[in-house]
Formats: sequence, C-alpha cells, structure tokens
Amino acid sequence: MIRLGVDTGGTFTDVVCYDRESGTVRVTKSPSTPPRFDEGVLNGIDKIRDIVGFDPGDVSYLSHGTTVGTNAVLENDLPDIGLITNDGLRDVLEIGDQTRPALYDLQVEKPPSLVPRRLRRGVPGRLDSRGNEVDPLDEAAVRAEVDHLVDEGVESIVVSMLFSYLNERHERRVGELIEAHDADVAWTRSSAVHPESREYDRTITTVLNEAVKTTVEEYFTRLDAGIAERDLDVPLNVMHSGGGIFSTDQAIKHAIRTVVSGPSAGATAAREVTRAEGLENAIGIDMGGTSADVSIVRDGEIVRSTEGEINDLPVKTPMVEINTVGAGGGSIAWLDEGGALRVGPESAGADPGPVCYGNGGERPTVTDANLLLGRINPSYFLDGEMDLAVERTRDRFTTAIADPLDLSVEAAAQSVVDVANASLAREIRRVTVERGQSPGEFVLVAFGGAGPLQAPAIAADMDMDAAIIPQNPGVFSARGLLLADVRIDESQAYHAETLAVGPLARQFDDLEATLLDRFADQAVDPDEVMLSRHVDMRYEGQSYEIAVPVDPPVDEASVETAVERFHEEHARLYGHARRGEPVAAVTLRASGEVETPPLADRTDDTEADPSKGTREVYFDDEIHDTAVYDRTALSPGRTIEGPAVLEEPGSTSLVPSGTIATVTDSGNVRVELTD
Repeated sequence: MIRLGVDTGGTFTDVVCYDRESGTVRVTKSPSTPPRFDEGVLNGIDKIRDIVGFDPGDVSYLSHGTTVGTNAVLENDLPDIGLITNDGLRDVLEIGDQTRPALYDLQVEKPPSLVPRRLRRGVPGRLDSRGNEVDPLDEAAVRAEVDHLVDEGVESIVVSMLFSYLNERHERRVGELIEAHDADVAWTRSSAVHPESREYDRTITTVLNEAVKTTVEEYFTRLDAGIAERDLDVPLNVMHSGGGIFSTDQAIKHAIRTVVSGPSAGATAAREVTRAEGLENAIGIDMGGTSADVSIVRDGEIVRSTEGEINDLPVKTPMVEINTVGAGGGSIAWLDEGGALRVGPESAGADPGPVCYGNGGERPTVTDANLLLGRINPSYFLDGEMDLAVERTRDRFTTAIADPLDLSVEAAAQSVVDVANASLAREIRRVTVERGQSPGEFVLVAFGGAGPLQAPAIAADMDMDAAIIPQNPGVFSARGLLLADVRIDESQAYHAETLAVGPLARQFDDLEATLLDRFADQAVDPDEVMLSRHVDMRYEGQSYEIAVPVDPPVDEASVETAVERFHEEHARLYGHARRGEPVAAVTLRASGEVETPPLADRTDDTEADPSKGTREVYFDDEIHDTAVYDRTALSPGRTIEGPAVLEEPGSTSLVPSGTIATVTDSGNVRVELTD
C-alpha cells in the first residue's frame, strides 16, 4: 500500500513515497513548472514511480500541498468580479479598516481595490445590528444591478450585506435573483464564506475566495485528469491552511483556505518531530528556494490563528500561524544605494534560478554563497542530477558582491549567509520575544532544501540549546502531507446579546451539525470525528478577541471555566486581567479531526560506511579540512563532532565547530550547541 505526498514549491516540487508494508520512505525532487504547476506535480509522480517501481493500483493515498491560490493573488491574476451590497456600503473595499501598512507615512499608496468601483453596486434594503429587517430588500434594484454587472462582463458576483452573519435572508434572496438571470453567472455570499462580524473583513475574504476559486478549480481539474491518465484510482487530498486535509471539492468551494497549503504541511511534520523527540516547544523553519516560513509548536500542538495576510490584504480563515521571510536559498544578494549588503526579498526562483544552476541566472543568491563556502557539493546537488557551475558563480559573486565590499569571495559569501540568517532570527524574535517568551524555551526544527545549512547559526544567535534536522529535510513538507489529519473548521458569529448557556449550546449544536455534514460530503463517518469547541471572547468595549476552548457539554460549569481561561490568557498575553469586567462572546468555532496513521518508517542500524572523505569548507573566518558524511548511512546513536558536513539527496546539513551532532532513535539529527 503506497502513500504519496506531493508539495509544490516556488523552485522544486517535492515527492515522498511511503510503503506501509516495508516501512520504507523514498523521496525525490522535480523542478516546479510555473505557471502550470500541475505539470510539475505529475512529473514528480512519474519520477517517483520510476524510482520505486510501484504499480498504480498499489497507491492507496495521495495528498497535495499547493500554491496556486496564493500565486493568483500575489500576481493579481484574478477574474473580473462584481459586488452587490447595501446602499452606502459599496466603498468598503476601498476604505478598509484602520490597519495601515505604514501608520505615520502620509504618502503611502494603498493597492487598488480588487473590485473596481463600477463593479461595486449598492441596493436598498437593511438589517439592524440584531439581524432584524429595517428596510425590505428592493428586488427590482437587485435585478437592475445584476443586469449592469452582467453587461460589464463579470465572471462572478459576491453578495455581502450588513449583519448577514446574523440573518442571511437578504443575501440568499439576492443569490436567487442572480440565479434567475439568463446569463447564468456564478455567485457567492459572505454569510457562507465568512459568517462573522466586521463588514470589511467579511467582504474582502469573500471576494478573495471567489477571486481564486476559478484558478483553483481549473488547476485541480487538470490535475485530476492527469492523475486519472496515470491509472491512479485514489481521491486527491488537499492540504488546507488550517493544517489538515480536505477533498478537492472542498478546496474549490473554500479556495481561500488553500493560501498557506504547503507551509501548513511543514508545520504538521515539525509537530511530529517535536513529539517524537519528547519535546514540547519548537520553532519550525522551512527554508526553501524562494522564502522561509516560520511556524510554532507550543505544548506539543501547532499554533493556529483565525486570520492572516496575503499581498497586504487580510484573510480571515482558520490557518496555521505562518510567518514568511524573503530569505530562501534563491534569495538574491545585492548592494543598496549606500553600499550596504542586502538579501532578498527578490528571488531567482526556479527559472533562471541561482547563478550556479547555469540556467542564465546572473545575480548571486544564498545558494551560490553556500556553494562558494564549500558547504554544498557541486557534484552531489539533487543527488547528482545537477552539476553546479562553480567558476561561473565565483566570477559573478566577485564582480557583484566581493569586489564592491573589498572582501575575499569567501568572506563576502559568509556575509550573505549572515544577513539571511539575521532575517530569520529577527522573525523568530518577533514570534517569541515580542510575545513575552524566551527563544531558549524552544528548539529549532530546520527543514527545506536550505534550512539545515542555516539552522545551527540561527539557533546559536537565538540562545537555543539545539537544532534538530529531521529525516529527508529537503522534502519535509511533503512528508507532512502524509501525516496531516482530515480536519474541517467552521465558525459563526454569536447571536445572543449576553453570554448564556442556552443560546451558546444551541448554536454550538447547529455549528457542529454543519461541520459533520461537510465530513459526510467527504465520505467520512461522523462517528470517527473528534470535535473541539472554541469561543472568541473579549471584555466589553474591546476591539480584539481571544479564542479559548469550551469543554463539552456546554453547561454552567464549562462556561465558567471558559471565562476563567479567557482571564488567564488575557493576563498571559497582555500582563493583566479584569475578572470583575463583563465578558462578551463574539464568535463560536467548531473543529473536527479524523486522525491519520503515523509513518512507521524504519530507523534500523546500517553497516554502510557513512564517511565520504573530506573537503575544504569555510568556517569561523577560515578554511577547514572538514569531514563529510552520508547522512542516510548514519545509524541511531552515532555522534559526530563539528566541523562536519552531512549530505543526503535534496539537502545538506552543517555541524559547525564546537557543536556535537547525534542521530536520535527517531532518525533525526540533533545538533547540540555548546558554549
């Protein structure tokens, strides 16, 4: 029984193949193929099939992490969308909220609205803040505005009206009138996509969902066809932003929930490593070709959020808390007008890629720097599939970086690596120190093609005790795709005016019924689903909320416990709590999970000689004759003193001077940082 995980990155598409019978894991990489990323996915499946030699009928599971929705927003490759809302509210997308990218910059220019004003239409009809009808919906006006939008050539219409999260009747009626139109135009309503308060957040999230839906649907249609052509008779599971998997039908309907699909898979795999090593807290760094993603595991669980951002636009959807830094292996090193060295955020990407790829790249990158430092074996890159152009890289690096800075090539390359590391360290401080936690309470789990090269230096800068390099770090996110649980999240604004047991219990029951219906749509037995409940609370008058768990059943005791948890979490986050102040419930959240079996891959002792000789590597401002090892031949319990280099297909790990690396019982490499 073969399980396949395929993760698409900006530079490479990673594939993990797990044979449940033998417990073996095989991995490979294939170049990504923008803009038709599905071709790279299918190429990767073909490649791993040739390597392993399995029959299509042996494949029992296929899961995928994708970036197509994210790319559509970043590249502004979006269809023409219309918006129907209340009279006086058509400019909500332009006005936004009080959030500003630069609070004190009077010259800052906001990006143009995703829906131009001529396609934003207001109609009479109004609900009050309790969901009661104040003015009836003007259906003649709705028909006229639908005619206008159809004449303008919109591909879809978003319906977002005031207080629809309390009463969706007006939005539903507008949808019925759209469906009755001869043009048969697509539509969606905010009360179905994001039934929560705050009209801007609800409207922009619904618009983004509809904007990427077409791209996501076309992508999965092509991918499903390619999978069928290969006689793989298994459903395609899709990683969503919340750190779980759902079906392609769910991915199309809730397209906005795929925006951090791949990074969420990496966070899932980082949680597995954290637990396997008997740890509670970890910082995951997924450093790939174009960027690095930082995730958090606290108390053995992935830290999640209910909001994020893409292209400076808020996205209100359940997601793993991912912080992205423009510092990947392909990030370009450059000198600013003052002569200071910078790294990123621009990346060489998959095409042309770093200079050393020999595909026409002219601007030095972090990967080029590591090659010149001797840390990357030019004859073993991608398991020897790509020979790197060392001399061409040295020439370009000398001209662009070393000579202008009056440094040797090695010193300039080290400076590039240091700047990239500083960017990642800064992000770690932001998610730890700025939240009142010490980085020393965490270990660093580093993966991605470039992560293990940078991990020890970053961990040392953060005063962490250790960095952990998992098995197959270059395709680690693809491994996470095989570990992710089936997970679905639902939310709904709380309807009652006060925090009372009766309304809370009834609304949670309704929310969970909706949740279980979605599982049934995926042919999942509702009895297998593990349910959890959370409620967003705040002190009356506050404009922000804190999500706290609610224990079943919902009764006086569980509500009192939830309120006390809110006070405690408020004190932890902000340093104070006001137990005498009234507490309000704002949003109810229900989540369901069905566990996926873990990978029982072998970590047996090996009799192969792991030594690969030595080579010159730049450490501590000088060149050292450094031992090189085959990572795949290192048995559990093996200890290696730095400096050393560990090579494996898809990634290279560093063991710097003064550190000790140990292969754990789980097959991971733990690099202990000594004083």
